[in-house]
Amino acid sequence: MIWLPLLFIISLIAIWAFTKIALTGQDLSKYDLQVEPLFSDKAASPPHFELEKQFTDIDPDFERLTKQQQLHQLRKTMDDAGLRVPTNAVVSTADSAPVEGEWVIAPGADPDKRLLYIHGGAFMMGSPQSHRIITSKFSEISGAAVFAVNYRKLPENARLDCLEDCQDAYQWLLNNGPDGEKPTDQLYIAGDSAGANMCLVLLAWIRDSQLPAPKAAVVLSPATDSTLSSPSIRKNLATDAMLQSFMGQIMRVPRTILLLTSWLNTRVRPNDPRISPIHDDLSNLPPLLIQASNSECLADDARRYTNKARAEGSDVTLQLWREMMHVWHLFEPELDEAKDAFEQIRLFLLQHR
Repeated sequence: MIWLPLLFIISLIAIWAFTKIALTGQDLSKYDLQVEPLFSDKAASPPHFELEKQFTDIDPDFERLTKQQQLHQLRKTMDDAGLRVPTNAVVSTADSAPVEGEWVIAPGADPDKRLLYIHGGAFMMGSPQSHRIITSKFSEISGAAVFAVNYRKLPENARLDCLEDCQDAYQWLLNNGPDGEKPTDQLYIAGDSAGANMCLVLLAWIRDSQLPAPKAAVVLSPATDSTLSSPSIRKNLATDAMLQSFMGQIMRVPRTILLLTSWLNTRVRPNDPRISPIHDDLSNLPPLLIQASNSECLADDARRYTNKARAEGSDVTLQLWREMMHVWHLFEPELDEAKDAFEQIRLFLLQHR
């Protein structure tokens, strides 16, 4: 029976080797070098720290809910937050679109100028409503009609269903606006967090599909590497008020088990470029602005993507802001830092009209 322990050891080695070779992907540590100094080195404002408390002060009753009940409550909370500030943009359902979504059009926006917005929410939460403050602001500063896609979400749908919906939305926007069928040569894409992940995947897919490229793209606090190899995921756990609870649970699982579980659950390798855009060819992409916080878990996802894309010849602007929450843009107009970030986005889009 001596062969049983030996077989067990060999099996463990085989699993480790498979995970290392097939699921982890290339070593990205060479892209950890500092890109440039912090874009904004101002300390976070008092209102910022007050807003952070809503993510760190967890209601004990929430912890007693089932996972399904927790997800339902989180979805409702996110959607309600999108309505806390009134907007002067006109919001309407895009009935003719191939996927669900809504048009958000600020006063004076040009319907022939379009922007596809892909919301965040860990692929499980969020909606056009939850991000209406952001989409209204994007329409205002870009002068474009914003289409916020309501893509299918986990766990009710497959991981790649989310991406498929975004691809369909982009192709539709090339020839359709809020007033009906009409081609455009002024199309932009933007997104935050999980939505930013799909924006970056979309950029490479558009290039490879030889579709008309967007004039420019903007991503906020992007998740770029589903293998979770970025050092800041662990390093910034204590300073990322919004993601520390979620990421903290994930980081307690050994990485080999984490990658295997991800692959088995989604049927997609964690290093597949369709869910990890940093593992794709990043050459010949349109101009891209990335905004992220130096204290969030995904800081190095942004830094590594920037360094790799620049090394492969693409035009990427990275703006790292000091001590901000993950996607602090959601708290405009409460935060001056959010107003400042949107002003930088406005200038970037103006530069790439």
